[in-house]
Amino acid sequence: MSDIEMEDWAGEVGNRWLEHIDQFESMIAPIGAALIAEAAFRPGERVVDVGCGGGLTTLAIADAVGPEGAVTGIDIAPQLIALANQRRDREGRSNATFQCADGQIARAAGAPFDRLTSRFGVMFFGDSQTAFTNMRSWLKPGGEAVFACWAAPQDNPWIGVVGAIISQFVEVPQRDPDGPGPFRFADPEATGAMLRAAGFVDVDFRPHRADQPLGGSGAGVDGAIDFVLDAMAMRAPLAAAGLDVPDRARAALSEAFRGYERDGSVLMPGASWFITARNPG
Repeated sequence: MSDIEMEDWAGEVGNRWLEHIDQFESMIAPIGAALIAEAAFRPGERVVDVGCGGGLTTLAIADAVGPEGAVTGIDIAPQLIALANQRRDREGRSNATFQCADGQIARAAGAPFDRLTSRFGVMFFGDSQTAFTNMRSWLKPGGEAVFACWAAPQDNPWIGVVGAIISQFVEVPQRDPDGPGPFRFADPEATGAMLRAAGFVDVDFRPHRADQPLGGSGAGVDGAIDFVLDAMAMRAPLAAAGLDVPDRARAALSEAFRGYERDGSVLMPGASWFITARNPG
């Protein structure tokens, strides 16, 4: 990661994620559970979880590998690692360790590992090939990487619909599709080429589709709107755009979200890739 990206996750972005962590985690929890099922971690395995955030996935993996196994969670944001350590200590997972480090350059504590995994935590490196080359060095010969990343924005209306509505009122910055960001690995061809250039073999992609509870399960329309405005940092730009703009934007979001409301949640289709790759043995 660049110094700017590291400071962002260690500062504003990490703070915002921590402030809304229950909502973020609830929103992606079903995908995390599906990823763990896909990985089928086995007792005794040693695993590293990259971009572990508050550590819930890491702790679930700790349960899967059992006391004879071990898992290390790595994240660049110290405030999230602090929360992960609190959760680990509270729940008594002695086989889980957390490390605040940059996966692009760090040596992971506990390496070498049998498996490397990540739930949406590997798309933000400044140089993906360098990062995956480094992370591959953490794996034993024949060790496997299995991780989740978002598919194309157009297949994820939870962000596409929101972006289209907000852009009616304020200018939404356009991300470099090849730069750090949530949809960096949406293109399987480009991502596969990157992983092979980083030294991985047997690269495979499996599509995964599941509804996303926007703002978390049970948030409802108003909760989902508040999540978009606060957790996605949209409230201040809308307020600066004019006195009536926040109310107009809220009304537009409400109209859109009501079409997705079911059982007290705003359930919008989501699409991701489950990617597997192997370190040559």
